[in-house]
Amino acid sequence: MSKFTIQDIFLKYGSQYVENHNLSLEQWKVFHSIRNCGTENLGYHICSCSFCGEEYFGFNSCRNRHCPMCQSYAREKWIQKESLSLLNCRYFHIITTVPVELNEIFLWNQKVCYDILFKATSDSILTLGLDSKWLGAKIGITSILHTWGSTLEFHPHIHSIVTGGGLNNNSWVSCDKDYLFKVQVLSSLFRAKFLSLLKHYHSLLVLPNHLKDLKSFNKFLEPLYHKSWITYIEPPKGKTENVVEYVGRYSFRVAISNDRILNIEDGFITFEYKDYKDNSKIKNMTISAEEFIRRFLLHILPKHFTKIKHYGLLSNRNKKKNLALCRLLIANSSHMNFISSLSRKLPVFKCEKCGSTIFTYFYKYNSHRLCFS
Repeated sequence: MSKFTIQDIFLKYGSQYVENHNLSLEQWKVFHSIRNCGTENLGYHICSCSFCGEEYFGFNSCRNRHCPMCQSYAREKWIQKESLSLLNCRYFHIITTVPVELNEIFLWNQKVCYDILFKATSDSILTLGLDSKWLGAKIGITSILHTWGSTLEFHPHIHSIVTGGGLNNNSWVSCDKDYLFKVQVLSSLFRAKFLSLLKHYHSLLVLPNHLKDLKSFNKFLEPLYHKSWITYIEPPKGKTENVVEYVGRYSFRVAISNDRILNIEDGFITFEYKDYKDNSKIKNMTISAEEFIRRFLLHILPKHFTKIKHYGLLSNRNKKKNLALCRLLIANSSHMNFISSLSRKLPVFKCEKCGSTIFTYFYKYNSHRLCFS
Protein backbone atom coordinates (compact mmCIF):
# COMPACT_ATOMS: atom_id res chain seq x y z
CA MET A 1 0.00 0.00 0.00
CA SER A 2 1.36 3.42 -0.95
CA LYS A 3 2.48 5.74 1.81
CA PHE A 4 1.01 8.87 0.20
CA THR A 5 -2.05 9.41 -1.98
CA ILE A 6 -3.65 12.04 -4.20
CA GLN A 7 -6.27 12.38 -1.48
CA ASP A 8 -3.56 13.26 1.07
CA ILE A 9 -2.28 16.00 -1.25
CA PHE A 10 -5.76 17.43 -1.82
CA LEU A 11 -6.53 17.39 1.92
CA LYS A 12 -3.23 18.98 2.86
CA TYR A 13 -2.85 21.59 0.12
CA GLY A 14 -6.18 21.66 -1.72
CA SER A 15 -7.91 24.40 0.28
CA GLN A 16 -5.10 26.86 -0.37
CA TYR A 17 -5.09 25.93 -4.06
CA VAL A 18 -8.82 26.55 -4.62
CA GLU A 19 -8.56 29.91 -2.88
CA ASN A 20 -6.08 31.09 -5.52
CA HIS A 21 -7.39 29.34 -8.65
CA ASN A 22 -10.64 29.12 -10.56
CA LEU A 23 -11.72 25.54 -11.14
CA SER A 24 -14.14 24.38 -13.80
CA LEU A 25 -17.31 22.58 -12.70
CA GLU A 26 -15.84 19.20 -13.66
CA GLN A 27 -12.60 19.95 -11.82
CA TRP A 28 -14.60 20.91 -8.73
CA LYS A 29 -16.50 17.62 -8.86
CA VAL A 30 -13.33 15.53 -9.16
CA PHE A 31 -11.55 17.59 -6.49
CA HIS A 32 -14.36 17.08 -3.94
CA SER A 33 -14.89 13.43 -4.89
CA ILE A 34 -11.25 12.51 -4.30
CA ARG A 35 -11.05 14.53 -1.08
CA ASN A 36 -14.07 12.73 0.34
CA CYS A 37 -13.50 9.25 -1.10
CA GLY A 38 -13.77 6.58 1.59
CA THR A 39 -14.77 9.07 4.32
CA GLU A 40 -17.92 9.66 6.34
CA ASN A 41 -18.82 12.56 4.03
CA LEU A 42 -19.98 10.08 1.37
CA GLY A 43 -21.94 7.98 3.84
CA TYR A 44 -21.35 4.37 4.75
CA HIS A 45 -22.50 0.85 3.99
CA ILE A 46 -23.06 -2.22 6.09
CA CYS A 47 -22.99 -5.69 4.58
CA SER A 48 -24.36 -8.67 6.41
CA CYS A 49 -23.32 -12.25 5.63
CA SER A 50 -26.40 -14.11 4.44
CA PHE A 51 -25.25 -17.32 6.14
CA CYS A 52 -23.79 -16.44 9.55
CA GLY A 53 -25.04 -12.85 9.98
CA GLU A 54 -21.58 -11.35 10.49
CA GLU A 55 -21.67 -7.61 9.72
CA TYR A 56 -19.01 -5.45 8.07
CA PHE A 57 -18.89 -1.64 8.05
CA GLY A 58 -17.21 0.63 5.53
CA PHE A 59 -17.29 4.16 4.17
CA ASN A 60 -18.45 4.62 0.57
CA SER A 61 -15.95 5.31 -2.21
CA CYS A 62 -16.48 8.11 -4.73
CA ARG A 63 -16.26 5.85 -7.84
CA ASN A 64 -15.00 8.77 -9.88
CA ARG A 65 -13.06 7.67 -12.96
CA HIS A 66 -10.27 10.13 -12.14
CA CYS A 67 -9.76 8.78 -8.61
CA PRO A 68 -6.73 6.44 -8.40
CA MET A 69 -8.32 4.62 -5.44
CA CYS A 70 -11.49 3.59 -7.31
CA GLN A 71 -10.23 1.95 -10.51
CA SER A 72 -9.27 -1.62 -9.61
CA TYR A 73 -12.70 -3.24 -9.59
CA ALA A 74 -13.91 -1.22 -12.61
CA ARG A 75 -10.80 -2.30 -14.51
CA GLU A 76 -11.37 -5.98 -13.70
CA LYS A 77 -15.01 -5.80 -14.81
CA TRP A 78 -14.01 -4.12 -18.07
CA ILE A 79 -11.26 -6.67 -18.74
CA GLN A 80 -13.71 -9.51 -18.12
CA LYS A 81 -16.17 -8.00 -20.60
CA GLU A 82 -13.58 -7.16 -23.26
CA SER A 83 -12.06 -10.64 -23.09
CA LEU A 84 -15.15 -11.87 -24.90
CA SER A 85 -14.32 -9.60 -27.87
CA LEU A 86 -10.76 -10.81 -28.39
CA LEU A 87 -9.86 -12.64 -31.57
CA ASN A 88 -7.27 -15.39 -31.72
CA CYS A 89 -4.86 -13.27 -33.75
CA ARG A 90 -1.92 -10.94 -33.32
CA TYR A 91 -2.49 -7.38 -32.07
CA PHE A 92 -0.53 -4.19 -32.65
CA HIS A 93 -0.18 -1.20 -30.33
CA ILE A 94 -0.28 2.17 -32.12
CA ILE A 95 0.23 5.60 -30.51
CA THR A 96 -0.75 8.86 -32.20
CA THR A 97 -0.04 12.27 -30.72
CA VAL A 98 -0.14 15.94 -31.67
CA PRO A 99 2.60 18.61 -31.48
CA VAL A 100 2.85 20.89 -28.44
CA GLU A 101 1.89 23.92 -30.55
CA LEU A 102 -1.72 22.68 -30.36
CA ASN A 103 -1.85 22.20 -26.58
CA GLU A 104 -3.46 25.57 -25.86
CA ILE A 105 -6.19 24.97 -28.45
CA PHE A 106 -6.82 21.53 -26.92
CA LEU A 107 -7.15 22.95 -23.41
CA TRP A 108 -9.65 25.56 -24.55
CA ASN A 109 -11.66 23.09 -26.65
CA GLN A 110 -11.21 19.72 -25.02
CA LYS A 111 -14.32 17.87 -26.20
CA VAL A 112 -14.06 19.04 -29.84
CA CYS A 113 -10.31 18.43 -30.05
CA TYR A 114 -10.45 15.03 -28.36
CA ASP A 115 -13.17 13.98 -30.79
CA ILE A 116 -11.02 15.15 -33.70
CA LEU A 117 -8.05 13.23 -32.29
CA PHE A 118 -10.12 10.04 -32.08
CA LYS A 119 -11.53 10.47 -35.59
CA ALA A 120 -8.22 11.34 -37.26
CA THR A 121 -6.56 8.36 -35.57
CA SER A 122 -9.24 5.80 -36.43
CA ASP A 123 -9.74 7.08 -40.00
CA SER A 124 -5.99 6.92 -40.67
CA ILE A 125 -5.58 3.36 -39.35
CA LEU A 126 -8.73 2.07 -41.11
CA THR A 127 -7.75 3.75 -44.40
CA LEU A 128 -4.27 2.19 -44.40
CA GLY A 129 -5.69 -1.16 -43.33
CA LEU A 130 -8.01 -1.18 -46.35
CA ASP A 131 -5.16 -0.26 -48.71
CA SER A 132 -4.08 -3.37 -50.66
CA LYS A 133 -0.50 -2.12 -50.45
CA TRP A 134 -0.52 -2.97 -46.75
CA LEU A 135 -3.24 -5.36 -45.55
CA GLY A 136 -6.24 -4.82 -47.81
CA ALA A 137 -8.83 -5.61 -45.16
CA LYS A 138 -11.15 -4.03 -42.59
CA ILE A 139 -9.45 -4.21 -39.20
CA GLY A 140 -10.64 -3.73 -35.61
CA ILE A 141 -9.51 -0.92 -33.31
CA THR A 142 -9.87 -0.19 -29.59
CA SER A 143 -8.69 3.38 -28.90
CA ILE A 144 -7.99 4.90 -25.48
CA LEU A 145 -7.41 8.60 -24.79
CA HIS A 146 -4.60 9.71 -22.51
CA THR A 147 -3.83 13.37 -21.86
CA TRP A 148 -0.68 13.20 -19.76
CA GLY A 149 3.02 12.54 -20.00
CA SER A 150 5.07 10.85 -17.27
CA THR A 151 5.65 14.18 -15.49
CA LEU A 152 1.92 15.08 -15.54
CA GLU A 153 2.38 17.73 -18.23
CA PHE A 154 -0.42 18.04 -20.80
CA HIS A 155 0.26 15.58 -23.61
CA PRO A 156 -2.88 14.40 -25.46
CA HIS A 157 -2.44 11.14 -27.36
CA ILE A 158 -4.32 7.99 -28.34
CA HIS A 159 -3.35 4.40 -27.60
CA SER A 160 -4.89 2.05 -30.18
CA ILE A 161 -4.91 -1.72 -29.97
CA VAL A 162 -5.34 -2.99 -33.55
CA THR A 163 -6.09 -6.47 -34.85
CA GLY A 164 -3.27 -7.98 -36.88
CA GLY A 165 -5.69 -8.97 -39.62
CA GLY A 166 -9.13 -8.17 -40.96
CA LEU A 167 -12.03 -9.03 -43.23
CA ASN A 168 -12.01 -8.77 -47.01
CA ASN A 169 -15.02 -10.17 -48.94
CA ASN A 170 -15.87 -12.58 -46.11
CA SER A 171 -12.29 -13.85 -45.98
CA TRP A 172 -9.82 -13.36 -43.13
CA VAL A 173 -6.59 -11.63 -44.14
CA SER A 174 -3.80 -12.08 -41.62
CA CYS A 175 -0.76 -9.84 -41.10
CA ASP A 176 2.32 -12.01 -40.66
CA LYS A 177 4.81 -9.12 -40.54
CA ASP A 178 6.02 -7.17 -37.50
CA TYR A 179 4.24 -4.08 -38.78
CA LEU A 180 0.83 -3.29 -40.26
CA PHE A 181 2.16 -0.36 -42.27
CA LYS A 182 5.11 2.01 -42.20
CA VAL A 183 5.04 4.42 -39.28
CA GLN A 184 6.06 7.34 -41.55
CA VAL A 185 3.04 6.69 -43.78
CA LEU A 186 0.70 6.63 -40.77
CA SER A 187 2.25 9.81 -39.37
CA SER A 188 1.77 11.75 -42.63
CA LEU A 189 -1.82 10.58 -43.11
CA PHE A 190 -2.76 11.23 -39.49
CA ARG A 191 -1.28 14.74 -39.66
CA ALA A 192 -3.21 15.58 -42.84
CA LYS A 193 -6.51 14.22 -41.51
CA PHE A 194 -6.18 15.92 -38.12
CA LEU A 195 -5.35 19.37 -39.54
CA SER A 196 -8.11 19.08 -42.13
CA LEU A 197 -10.67 18.28 -39.41
CA LEU A 198 -9.37 21.08 -37.20
CA LYS A 199 -9.90 23.57 -40.04
CA HIS A 200 -13.35 22.13 -40.71
CA TYR A 201 -14.42 22.74 -37.11
CA HIS A 202 -12.80 26.18 -36.87
CA SER A 203 -16.15 27.91 -36.28
CA LEU A 204 -16.80 25.72 -33.20
CA LEU A 205 -13.46 26.43 -31.53
CA VAL A 206 -12.81 28.91 -28.75
CA LEU A 207 -9.67 30.71 -29.90
CA PRO A 208 -7.55 33.73 -28.94
CA ASN A 209 -8.37 36.86 -30.89
CA HIS A 210 -5.43 36.55 -33.28
CA LEU A 211 -6.65 33.10 -34.46
CA LYS A 212 -10.39 33.72 -34.76
CA ASP A 213 -10.06 34.69 -38.40
CA LEU A 214 -9.89 31.57 -40.62
CA LYS A 215 -7.06 33.01 -42.71
CA SER A 216 -4.96 33.67 -39.60
CA PHE A 217 -5.82 30.23 -38.25
CA ASN A 218 -4.69 28.53 -41.47
CA LYS A 219 -1.45 30.50 -41.37
CA PHE A 220 -0.88 29.33 -37.78
CA LEU A 221 -1.36 25.71 -38.85
CA GLU A 222 0.82 25.90 -41.97
CA PRO A 223 4.18 25.12 -40.24
CA LEU A 224 2.63 22.03 -38.69
CA TYR A 225 2.24 20.46 -42.15
CA HIS A 226 6.04 20.44 -42.43
CA LYS A 227 6.69 19.07 -38.94
CA SER A 228 7.10 15.37 -38.17
CA TRP A 229 4.27 14.19 -35.93
CA ILE A 230 5.20 11.49 -33.44
CA THR A 231 3.51 8.16 -34.04
CA TYR A 232 4.58 4.74 -32.87
CA ILE A 233 3.69 1.20 -33.92
CA GLU A 234 4.70 -1.52 -31.49
CA PRO A 235 4.95 -5.06 -32.89
CA PRO A 236 2.91 -7.84 -31.26
CA LYS A 237 4.19 -9.05 -27.89
CA GLY A 238 3.46 -12.27 -26.07
CA LYS A 239 0.25 -14.26 -26.21
CA THR A 240 -3.03 -12.92 -27.51
CA GLU A 241 -4.65 -13.31 -24.08
CA ASN A 242 -2.14 -10.77 -22.69
CA VAL A 243 -3.62 -8.07 -24.93
CA VAL A 244 -6.71 -7.48 -22.80
CA GLU A 245 -4.55 -7.08 -19.68
CA TYR A 246 -2.41 -4.61 -21.61
CA VAL A 247 -5.45 -2.64 -22.77
CA GLY A 248 -6.97 -2.74 -19.30
CA ARG A 249 -3.93 -1.09 -17.79
CA TYR A 250 -4.14 1.76 -20.28
CA SER A 251 -7.92 2.05 -20.13
CA PHE A 252 -8.25 2.71 -16.41
CA ARG A 253 -5.00 4.51 -15.77
CA VAL A 254 -5.27 7.97 -14.22
CA ALA A 255 -2.77 10.78 -14.58
CA ILE A 256 -0.63 9.43 -11.72
CA SER A 257 -0.99 6.43 -9.43
CA ASN A 258 -0.56 6.69 -5.68
CA ASP A 259 2.40 4.28 -5.87
CA ARG A 260 4.47 6.91 -7.68
CA ILE A 261 4.09 9.55 -4.93
CA LEU A 262 7.18 9.52 -2.68
CA ASN A 263 6.84 12.59 -0.43
CA ILE A 264 4.38 15.45 0.20
CA GLU A 265 6.14 17.53 2.87
CA ASP A 266 6.98 21.25 3.20
CA GLY A 267 4.75 22.35 0.32
CA PHE A 268 6.46 20.14 -2.26
CA ILE A 269 5.54 16.87 -3.92
CA THR A 270 8.14 14.30 -4.98
CA PHE A 271 7.12 11.57 -7.39
CA GLU A 272 8.64 9.00 -9.72
CA TYR A 273 8.56 9.34 -13.49
CA LYS A 274 10.01 7.53 -16.48
CA ASP A 275 12.44 9.59 -18.52
CA TYR A 276 11.89 8.41 -22.09
CA LYS A 277 14.69 10.67 -23.34
CA ASP A 278 17.17 8.78 -21.14
CA ASN A 279 16.50 5.11 -21.97
CA SER A 280 13.28 5.11 -19.90
CA LYS A 281 15.17 5.41 -16.61
CA ILE A 282 13.08 5.88 -13.47
CA LYS A 283 13.84 9.26 -11.90
CA ASN A 284 12.40 11.49 -9.18
CA MET A 285 10.87 14.93 -9.70
CA THR A 286 10.01 17.48 -7.03
CA ILE A 287 7.55 20.31 -7.73
CA SER A 288 5.43 22.58 -5.56
CA ALA A 289 2.09 21.24 -4.31
CA GLU A 290 0.38 24.06 -6.21
CA GLU A 291 2.01 23.00 -9.49
CA PHE A 292 1.28 19.33 -8.82
CA ILE A 293 -2.45 19.98 -8.28
CA ARG A 294 -2.54 22.24 -11.34
CA ARG A 295 -1.03 19.49 -13.50
CA PHE A 296 -3.34 16.82 -12.11
CA LEU A 297 -6.46 18.89 -12.79
CA LEU A 298 -5.38 19.44 -16.41
CA HIS A 299 -6.42 15.86 -17.10
CA ILE A 300 -10.04 15.99 -15.94
CA LEU A 301 -12.14 14.94 -18.93
CA PRO A 302 -15.32 16.75 -20.04
CA LYS A 303 -18.57 15.48 -18.53
CA HIS A 304 -19.79 12.18 -20.06
CA PHE A 305 -16.85 12.10 -22.49
CA THR A 306 -16.09 8.54 -23.60
CA LYS A 307 -12.36 7.83 -23.29
CA ILE A 308 -12.51 4.32 -24.83
CA LYS A 309 -13.91 3.87 -28.35
CA HIS A 310 -14.14 1.00 -30.83
CA TYR A 311 -13.88 1.18 -34.63
CA GLY A 312 -13.89 -1.03 -37.71
CA LEU A 313 -14.68 -4.65 -36.93
CA LEU A 314 -15.27 -3.69 -33.29
CA SER A 315 -17.68 -0.78 -33.86
CA ASN A 316 -20.89 -1.33 -31.91
CA ARG A 317 -23.25 -1.52 -34.91
CA ASN A 318 -21.95 -4.81 -36.37
CA LYS A 319 -19.63 -5.98 -33.61
CA LYS A 320 -21.31 -9.32 -32.77
CA LYS A 321 -21.77 -10.25 -36.41
CA ASN A 322 -18.19 -9.35 -37.34
CA LEU A 323 -16.68 -11.19 -34.38
CA ALA A 324 -18.68 -14.33 -35.13
CA LEU A 325 -17.55 -14.32 -38.77
CA CYS A 326 -13.91 -13.62 -37.88
CA ARG A 327 -13.82 -16.47 -35.38
CA LEU A 328 -15.34 -18.83 -37.91
CA LEU A 329 -12.76 -17.84 -40.51
CA ILE A 330 -9.73 -17.80 -38.20
CA ALA A 331 -10.23 -21.20 -36.57
CA ASN A 332 -13.65 -22.32 -35.38
CA SER A 333 -12.32 -25.48 -33.80
CA SER A 334 -9.90 -23.68 -31.49
CA HIS A 335 -12.24 -20.85 -30.47
CA MET A 336 -13.65 -22.39 -27.30
CA ASN A 337 -10.21 -23.39 -26.02
CA PHE A 338 -9.00 -19.86 -26.73
CA ILE A 339 -11.93 -18.24 -24.86
CA SER A 340 -11.51 -20.57 -21.89
CA SER A 341 -7.88 -19.48 -21.60
CA LEU A 342 -9.08 -15.90 -21.10
CA SER A 343 -11.40 -16.67 -18.18
CA ARG A 344 -10.71 -14.68 -15.04
CA LYS A 345 -12.42 -14.10 -11.73
CA LEU A 346 -13.39 -10.73 -10.34
CA PRO A 347 -12.13 -9.86 -6.84
CA VAL A 348 -14.58 -11.37 -4.34
CA PHE A 349 -15.17 -10.28 -0.75
CA LYS A 350 -15.44 -13.25 1.62
CA CYS A 351 -16.88 -13.44 5.11
CA GLU A 352 -13.95 -13.81 7.53
CA LYS A 353 -16.08 -15.96 9.85
CA CYS A 354 -17.63 -18.54 7.49
CA GLY A 355 -16.08 -17.87 4.07
CA SER A 356 -19.39 -17.07 2.34
CA THR A 357 -19.46 -14.67 -0.60
CA ILE A 358 -23.19 -13.85 -0.41
CA PHE A 359 -24.04 -10.62 1.39
CA THR A 360 -26.97 -8.31 1.97
CA TYR A 361 -25.98 -4.65 1.61
CA PHE A 362 -27.46 -1.61 3.32
CA TYR A 363 -26.29 1.81 2.12
CA LYS A 364 -26.62 5.04 4.08
CA TYR A 365 -25.87 8.43 2.53
CA ASN A 366 -25.49 11.73 4.29
CA SER A 367 -27.88 14.48 3.22
CA HIS A 368 -24.89 16.47 1.94
CA ARG A 369 -23.52 13.59 -0.15
CA LEU A 370 -20.59 14.74 -2.28
CA CYS A 371 -20.30 11.78 -4.65
CA PHE A 372 -19.92 12.82 -8.28
CA SER A 373 -19.52 10.37 -11.16
